[in-house]
Amino acid sequence: MSVPEWVTLGDDEQVVWSGTPSLLLATGSLVAGVVVVLVGLALYGFLLPNDFEFRWVAWLLIPLGMLFVGYAYVRHQSTRYVITTNEVYHKTGLFSRQVTSLRLDRIQNTSFEQSFLERMLSFGDVHVDTAGSGGTEITFRAVSNPQQVSNLLTEQLDRMVR
Repeated sequence: MSVPEWVTLGDDEQVVWSGTPSLLLATGSLVAGVVVVLVGLALYGFLLPNDFEFRWVAWLLIPLGMLFVGYAYVRHQSTRYVITTNEVYHKTGLFSRQVTSLRLDRIQNTSFEQSFLERMLSFGDVHVDTAGSGGTEITFRAVSNPQQVSNLLTEQLDRMVR
């Protein structure tokens, strides 16, 4: 498995899992963006008369829809999750970057959750808790097969105990 440039591996450390949020999470924004672009094109090309004073408003809908699509894509592409044999990483940001890492020996508990719809679509959230933090330290949002990811993380934690 390839190592992202923002992950620093120690001696004998390996990447055991790497993922992103499910693209299904961005589907709403993608569909909304495409619909706004199509409405703008329809208004400009077919529905509004050529001499309509505010026809330029239809042109504004096209870049607005493209912004929806672009935002959804960038948000999806700029979030990454990595589990190594020693640490857990969560990276956000495309131009500016925020990377949160936790050593496995600090992790107290892992859990995952899925709504009914998320279960049907096979994605959900994995929560990583640390001792003394009073709550979830890192959440892998909308990952595919969250139970498998949570189990993989638990296996890594069990190896640390041995």
